[in-house]
This record gives sequence, structure tokens and C-alpha cells, in this order.
Amino acid sequence: MGTCGKKGNIPIEAVIENITFECKLIPKGNGEYVLPLNKDIFNKFSVSDEFNVKFTILKQLTRINNNSPYSKENPIRHIDSFNYLKQPSIGSCGQTCLAMLAGISVQEVIKIMGSNKWQASISKVLETLDYFGLSYNIPVYTHGKKVNLPKCCIVNVSGSDKNHLMVYYDGLFYDPVSRVTDDYDYENVINFIEIYD
Repeated sequence: MGTCGKKGNIPIEAVIENITFECKLIPKGNGEYVLPLNKDIFNKFSVSDEFNVKFTILKQLTRINNNSPYSKENPIRHIDSFNYLKQPSIGSCGQTCLAMLAGISVQEVIKIMGSNKWQASISKVLETLDYFGLSYNIPVYTHGKKVNLPKCCIVNVSGSDKNHLMVYYDGLFYDPVSRVTDDYDYENVINFIEIYD
């Protein structure tokens, strides 16, 4: 047990059995956090073992945004309009949402993220927002209740097989799988991440 003195997703450099990697601790509530492992790192360990885990808190992760030409003071753009993009292939909803927010192509986002189908975790989405210099708040969990969403946010919804990301902007839901709509089943919403100037 330790005390971080920070809230929300916390960027860290973790060391498990001499394997070093970066990620963001994800809050579960009541001061507890999940340390996410991608498949490549997870496969290096036996699930039956116990491990000594050490970590150092970072100002921000460097795996995506270490060479960014953008900053919070100089973001890729100020979001004052929005164009809909349909995902080019199944499993690229997160990359497509980021492309809509940044005003660039999905392929450019995939190149920046280094992530293809099914690889746009919330942690990587937040890192890519950092790369673009787009400011955001920590995820807000709605527990299936209808809420007043902020003007611009990424909405994380539960799907039949996997979670799905879409963008809400100025009263409309931009779903990269299907369409733009002004209505959505709020019972499926897990959380949202406000994007602001």
C-alpha cells in the first residue's frame, strides 16, 4: 500500500520482475487503483505467481507524446466545429474519435498511437489527447443515469462484446460505427471524458 497524493488516472513507470513499462493507474474508487497490463507484458508472467511491483509517478507518459509538437498552450486545434468520420475498420472506434477531435485522418492517429484494431485503451486515448495538447478532465462515471453531458466529450459505452467509444459534441452523438444522432440509450454509458479549451 502507498499514497500517491494525486487523483484520476496517474501516469507511472512500473517495474515488475525487472520488466519496466509505462502506463496509467486507473482509479476504482475508495483510493484503490488498477495497474493495467497490455497483452505483451501480461504474457511474460505466470498468473499463478505473486510479484513485487514498484512504480514511480511521472508527470506524463512518454510512449506516445514524447515528441509532440503540441502542448496545452498550443493544441492541435481549438474545437469550435466538428466533422463526422466513420471508422475505417471494426475495432478502430477510439482512433476514429481522436481523429474527429484532432481534425486529422484516422490513419494519422493510428500512426501516432502505434495502435491498430482493439488497441485504443482509455489510457492510450488519454495519452494521445496529451500528444495533441487537448485538455480533458478525469472520466466521470454515470452508472447508467441520464446526465447533462459537457459540450464536448468522449463517451465510453458498453457493447455486446467490447466497450465502444464515441464523441458527444454540442448536443449530438458522433458514433464512428453508425451515424450522428441526438439521442442515445444512457443505460449503456459507462463514463465520459470532458474535452475543453
